[in-house]
Amino acid sequence: MKKINRFITVILSFAFIISALGTVNAGTFKIEPKGDKKIKIGVMDLNSAWEVAAGFNKMYKKWAKARGWDCQVFDLGFKIEKSQAVMENMVSAGYDAIIVNWTAPSYYKQQLKMAYDKGIPVIIVAGENMIPGMIANFVAWDTAMGGLTAEFLAGNIERGSKILAYYNSGIPVAVKRYNFAKAVFADSKLEIVAALTPSTGKDPEQDAFDKVTNTLLADSKKEIKGIWAQSDYMGIPAARAALALNRKDIIVVTADDTPRAYDALRNMPNMLGIAGYNGNVKIFLDDIYAIFEDAFAGKPVRTNQYRGMNVYLVTKETAPPKGFYYNPGGTGYEGRAKDY
Repeated sequence: MKKINRFITVILSFAFIISALGTVNAGTFKIEPKGDKKIKIGVMDLNSAWEVAAGFNKMYKKWAKARGWDCQVFDLGFKIEKSQAVMENMVSAGYDAIIVNWTAPSYYKQQLKMAYDKGIPVIIVAGENMIPGMIANFVAWDTAMGGLTAEFLAGNIERGSKILAYYNSGIPVAVKRYNFAKAVFADSKLEIVAALTPSTGKDPEQDAFDKVTNTLLADSKKEIKGIWAQSDYMGIPAARAALALNRKDIIVVTADDTPRAYDALRNMPNMLGIAGYNGNVKIFLDDIYAIFEDAFAGKPVRTNQYRGMNVYLVTKETAPPKGFYYNPGGTGYEGRAKDY
């Protein structure tokens, strides 16, 4: 635990430096007050079929409704090439603000600038830093999520063991998680025998199950002892694949504490830990909508903000009861029945 705490301290210090750089390079966004105008929020989501995305989209609508605003979600269906057209459509349709989930703005730089020039604030969730036209990049500390899960896996298997990794190489935050996990594995003398990534055009969970199954079938000497997965939609099918092959010697860790991930943590013997942030999402949503409220009131808003959300590690010992999210403060968990 002391080692993990030291790791968190280093990561948060690094994140503070990145955040400070964002402040230095920031500009100012200011528009005329909206007054009594009916506000419309547009959300461009990379893949609404992901449970974590569906949960966020539901809460965007809830926060908007509480303010008397409308909120519409546009699902890219995991087809990033559609992002430019979707952004252009939202700008042309007169949306007052835009939220983008898990879609790097480097894919739609021109459309991002178009929104900015028309006075439409755009906030990215898990995007990239220092992109012209972006008001803020809201992120869970992906470096910490990758490192925490890797540290935990490394602490539960023997040094010199072989492991699998599974991550989406087309998503910058996923790559960041993997890169920090990879550094931990190298330090812990664990060998990544295969770094698997999803195939386009396939069901992501079935694809993960099939890829992990095939890799484990090729492991005739049963040398693989752990699986690190970047997100729950990879980690859960990976754990299922290991159990289906009766590989009880393999343990799995993943990230993104969705309700399904909590169920897997409680019920699957080989799922040992999850890095998550959903217990802190309320603060995250409050901050996003506070920026929009300031902008719509005609107040100057700093651009290129880097906003982080604290993350944590949940294990079988600290898993919350069904219907709750883990929360490191207070009782240790919080209930959001309508969201769970």
